[in-house]
Amino acid sequence: MNKDYFSTLTSEEKHILKHKGTEAPFTGEYNEHFEAGVFICRACDNPLYESNTKFNSGCGWPSFDD
Repeated sequence: MNKDYFSTLTSEEKHILKHKGTEAPFTGEYNEHFEAGVFICRACDNPLYESNTKFNSGCGWPSFDD
């Protein structure tokens, strides 16, 4: 990733993206988010997942089907 991508991210977001970190289970703002739309990368603005592929796996993190 380009270094400039990280200039607008929080330190937690940088850790998650650069070091493959995760937030604590069941704490993420999108865990219970099921509104229609597309999930976008906060660093590079690329589309990641469509909301209609999201499901509740019970693991505490958003889960998506192919």
